[in-house]
Amino acid sequence: MLIPFVKMQAQGNDFVILNAFEHALPKLDYAELAAQMCQRRFAIGADGLVLLMPAEDADAQMIIYNSDGSRAEMCGSALRCVSRLSADHYHKTSLTIATDSGIKSARVLPGSEGIEVNLGRAKLIHSEFQVGDFVGDLLDIGNPHYVLWREDLSDNPHLAHGAYLEHHSAFSVPVNVHFAQVLSPDEIAMKIWEHACGATLACGTGAASTVYSGIKRGLLQSEVKVRVPGGILGIRHQKDSDELLLWGTVIRAFEGTWKA
Repeated sequence: MLIPFVKMQAQGNDFVILNAFEHALPKLDYAELAAQMCQRRFAIGADGLVLLMPAEDADAQMIIYNSDGSRAEMCGSALRCVSRLSADHYHKTSLTIATDSGIKSARVLPGSEGIEVNLGRAKLIHSEFQVGDFVGDLLDIGNPHYVLWREDLSDNPHLAHGAYLEHHSAFSVPVNVHFAQVLSPDEIAMKIWEHACGATLACGTGAASTVYSGIKRGLLQSEVKVRVPGGILGIRHQKDSDELLLWGTVIRAFEGTWKA
């Protein structure tokens, strides 16, 4: 069986996407398929496998599997990628996507390859939450994030401590871990350790959670440029609704078929 796919990336956060608007999805064990297809160097390689399908209550639906085959609740980068494909399919610039974390709205930014998505509200679960020798903020924006603020990120703390914190017993479920540095009130840098993926080049929900943490700490303004290893993201906090908007470019890298 040959399975058509498209490979897309958003600031280096990359995904293998099966697009049911173009090809019928076969009946397979998608958790196992994700673990096979997402292997770096041995297969296509990606941070996750994404299924894009029609939906009854939205323009489209996405289902995400991490590179290890586990199910992901939400991913801002994948949401932007499938929003681009959905916008192309419907020939419209504003649309809705059903996710495991609810329905999200998206729009194509005028005159660019940029996509803006509304991630909804973030919840600050625990501020100044101590985990071992670390103190950070625990947030949820459809998936859990642990944010730690540092004066310097040059020693790559995510590589040294990400795996330890991801599975620490202080958390009820594994978390995404982000080390962040304030560059100015409207700009930060961050290093990322994602649950089930390890070190990644970008994380949309992580960027939004980190900015929200910084706003709550009085460190940041409502619109922030986020420098991730794979490029630049933008986060805008809407004070009236407390919702977080994420924007950034997405790239269709290549298309192919996978022999299952």
